Amino acid sequence: MIHNEQNKDDDCIHDVIIIGGGPSGLFLSSLLSSYGIDSQILFDKRPEEELLKHPQAHFINLRSMEILKAEMPNVYDGIKREMPDVSEWEGFHFGGSVMGSRGRRLGRVVHPVKKPLKAGESGSAVLAPTTNDGGVHASAIPANNNDDDDDDESDKDNFISVCRPAHLAQNKFVSLLLNEAKQRHGGSGKCNLRYGEEVTAIEEIYPETQSKPIISIQTSHGQSYQTRYLIAADGVHSFARRSFGIPMMGTSTMQNLINVHFRTNPQLSDMLMRDSDQVAMLHFVYNSQLVGAFVCHDGRKGEWVLQIPFFPPYQTMDDFSADKVREMVWAGLGMDRHKASECDFDVLSIRPWTMSSLVAQSYVNKSNNLVLVGDAAHAFPPAGGFGMNTGLQDSHNLAWRLALLLHHSSNISMTKSILAKYESDRKPIATQNAALSVRNYNRTLRIAKACYLDAQHPALLTTVLGSPPMSLLPLQTRQDMFRRLVRVAMMPLASLASSKSSLHATHIERNVQSILKSGGSLPLVFPKFEIGFSYDHDVLSKKEDGSNDTQGYYPRIKVGYRLPHVVLEVRKSLFPHTHDGWSVLETTSHQAEASSDSLFVTLTDISSQLRRVLSCKAPVFTVLIVGPLIASSLTSIKESVERVTKQKNTSLVMANILGDGHDVNESIITLIDSQQVVWKLMSEEPSYTAINACNAIVIVRPDGHISSAEFVEEGNISSVVEKIISQGLESVVGDIL
Repeated sequence: MIHNEQNKDDDCIHDVIIIGGGPSGLFLSSLLSSYGIDSQILFDKRPEEELLKHPQAHFINLRSMEILKAEMPNVYDGIKREMPDVSEWEGFHFGGSVMGSRGRRLGRVVHPVKKPLKAGESGSAVLAPTTNDGGVHASAIPANNNDDDDDDESDKDNFISVCRPAHLAQNKFVSLLLNEAKQRHGGSGKCNLRYGEEVTAIEEIYPETQSKPIISIQTSHGQSYQTRYLIAADGVHSFARRSFGIPMMGTSTMQNLINVHFRTNPQLSDMLMRDSDQVAMLHFVYNSQLVGAFVCHDGRKGEWVLQIPFFPPYQTMDDFSADKVREMVWAGLGMDRHKASECDFDVLSIRPWTMSSLVAQSYVNKSNNLVLVGDAAHAFPPAGGFGMNTGLQDSHNLAWRLALLLHHSSNISMTKSILAKYESDRKPIATQNAALSVRNYNRTLRIAKACYLDAQHPALLTTVLGSPPMSLLPLQTRQDMFRRLVRVAMMPLASLASSKSSLHATHIERNVQSILKSGGSLPLVFPKFEIGFSYDHDVLSKKEDGSNDTQGYYPRIKVGYRLPHVVLEVRKSLFPHTHDGWSVLETTSHQAEASSDSLFVTLTDISSQLRRVLSCKAPVFTVLIVGPLIASSLTSIKESVERVTKQKNTSLVMANILGDGHDVNESIITLIDSQQVVWKLMSEEPSYTAINACNAIVIVRPDGHISSAEFVEEGNISSVVEKIISQGLESVVGDIL
């Protein structure tokens, strides 16, 4: 049973309790609210203001932006409004300092993020050739990023997504999610969003009144609560996951780092952002005083993070005191602070953290009442930006499943089936993204090696210092040895701190340029991983060798894949509120050409769109009938859909996709595919047989992925549609009768 009002009695059984109020937890809470699940509480031990301080993650990829556009348009619009201009983050810079004019510029790559990608277009970055004065040739800008490049109108329907990726600091993104969650929880959200309250104890209990075990928690405020489902969104060190003994598998310590969050004053911000050729999202800096990566979260507002390798126990936090860190930042920026008296910055925080590559052994406990999402389920190296995005997509996959479970609370077998399918969907994706993130991290090490810095050397040194006979020396002696050896190893990099030519710097520049020219730099855009992934186990079982990580995406209408972006026309006369709920195209000539009775939308996430358009609280499965229908078939199909809806107690919405020139039946939702792209995409799949077919049926899950797709022969559609729908439902949720 779903409780539609917030229970004030802490002894009641809540539908859902979420531990962790970061991006994954907040996003899940809002999604559950949209499904009418109001008996939920979110706990986070951190005060609300702490979440809004540190930037952390910052890249929101294509799939996450699509989901936000369909599910939370206010958050989506907020991201676009608040993020820096794309010209400030489309590039990665490699050199002796952030300011290219003050140090040796080794290379700059530009990523294809300014305009939507087309089918098959690679996500690889392009090396920007430099002029004699160190600037970048205008001709070096990729066609995707060139403001003056007018796309052929005939190609506008060939974009792979209605969205583009975004760059926004996590604290600002969390602020948008938090405001959304508060609105969905009735304004303040104080009853549902409990920041500053830590969950201190968790146990499974077996009440006599319940047919299955529930979970009881206690908090730092001395309160106890009970819940049908506990969601662990509390990070890589998840207390909830550890309470149930679920281990993480993989490499727990790949590299230790220090994160320095600093804010530049207006004068320094202006100086750093003045030269358009040197602005970038990431600056990889190599000089004798600092080897590190600067992340420019918002240069015009002065928001930066510096990541520095850290080698405990031979380095300690004393090596990264505020004064020492300030010297490192100045050296990395390429500025003499004594000669720039008006320029300054504030160090806001200095934090150690550990880079890992881990995936939970299981996403669900044995009783099927604890579920892991986000960093509680997986931890990746940050290279490529898949950590937060994978967590958001976990929540998107889980929310509709929980809503179905709470609608069918008496069906115990369904609980096991539907949560097992959540794990079988998301765990392989996490494993795939973890491997990709490790490959990306190794790409950054390859650049460092080109500067004659081998990551294996400090690892070997720490091993030697930790083994006999060196381990017999006092720790402080070994620490001093380590520091001296690191300083000696970095001394040759002094040649990169100056723009003046030197043999050593020239060799390094050639090494780095060779890697960047061959596409060996760290990518930012991964089309086939961002939107081309599948929940088909056979597809995911294929191992990637890393040679095609930025390979272009080709749309497919096949079971397991996300329903691709296809431009569809909606007749406004069919809906009283034309724009509410639809993912309307933003950058296309269609809107200008459209009649007042037309609206152009994307096929991607059609189930989410229809649920919002029709103001439906329950998760929606969409039944797409492709091709014209005669009146008798239409009546029969509608009866079949209604019959399955009642049998399965599940919301099914039927829509007809037609080409141009067919009569529109106003008794059914009709979407016009003027180029017949959907039919063509299905016809290209070798697994489908289109002989004598006049229609196709596609069943779309609430999360936008395809659960069933088949051609149907003429005159046979009404007799098979019910079977296809039932099979499509059971393939993703099990038997829900």
